[in-house]
Amino acid sequence: MWIKILALLGLLALLWSIFRLSMGLRWAKVSRESARREEEGRGRRIVAELPSSDGTLGFFAEDHAGFYWPAGEAGKSGLRGARLLLNRGVIAAVTRPGEVLPEPPALEPFEGRERWEVALYGTAGRDHTITCGTVREGVSREIATRVFDAVRAALEGGR
Repeated sequence: MWIKILALLGLLALLWSIFRLSMGLRWAKVSRESARREEEGRGRRIVAELPSSDGTLGFFAEDHAGFYWPAGEAGKSGLRGARLLLNRGVIAAVTRPGEVLPEPPALEPFEGRERWEVALYGTAGRDHTITCGTVREGVSREIATRVFDAVRAALEGGR
């Protein structure tokens, strides 16, 4: 009899933990969709979801005037160029006509993971680095590529 009661209590504890996990995932999805609707309500287009070091996701968004992400923003008219970086090595670069970007940052030794970033170079030293993640399965590469392509389109569209 006691074995059946313990088995039932164990099953109930397992079901409760699964229920809590599923409700937590559902809440995260609903809050992310709400934040997405709020950004789109401002007239912005979501380019990519940026992971942060604390496990939350933020948006890289654009509108007619600029780009916005959790750590900052940059106006399109004030951009001189951009670089797509992998472990600080330059993968791709784009500039406005007649602009020259500063020397790229020094390469870092390989630490066993890919760190993808997009460096934005603005006028008057208003430079920004957008961290796109360190996930090895190509997710970070896709995020960084989306961000860089949006910036490239803005820079080339201004020509």
